[in-house]
Amino acid sequence: MEDIIIIRATDPDGTIYQRIRDALGGIPAEEIDLSPHKNAVLDFPGLIIQIKAGVVLRGGISVQLNYGEFSMLCHLARHPGRIFSRDQLYNAVYGEDHFFSNTVPNTICRIRSKNEPDPRHPTYIKTVVGMGYKFVIPEKH
Repeated sequence: MEDIIIIRATDPDGTIYQRIRDALGGIPAEEIDLSPHKNAVLDFPGLIIQIKAGVVLRGGISVQLNYGEFSMLCHLARHPGRIFSRDQLYNAVYGEDHFFSNTVPNTICRIRSKNEPDPRHPTYIKTVVGMGYKFVIPEKH
């Protein structure tokens, strides 16, 4: 039986991943899951997310996001169209279960206020009533 080790860590800039990768120097790269970092830059109409640099550009202008906002935006943007519940988003960003907190809706609200042209009518992060949130890629005009 193969030994499988799963390491879960929030790592928006890739430093933890790189340290683990360096420590596992003898393991072939094809045996290491690279999926969280396969897209170092997410480029959407009007919004660019430079994951490893921790930079978000809206219309070419840098947007300041805190750790939770950046991590949540990256998680949603890496999976456009997929619906995530509050619990799933909280767990993806903070690595722990979500317990009756307004952290996720408040974070989504702050992300929208900083990244959306009209936060009351969001372009990128949509609320799916009774289910959660999803990232939508707007059509280019």
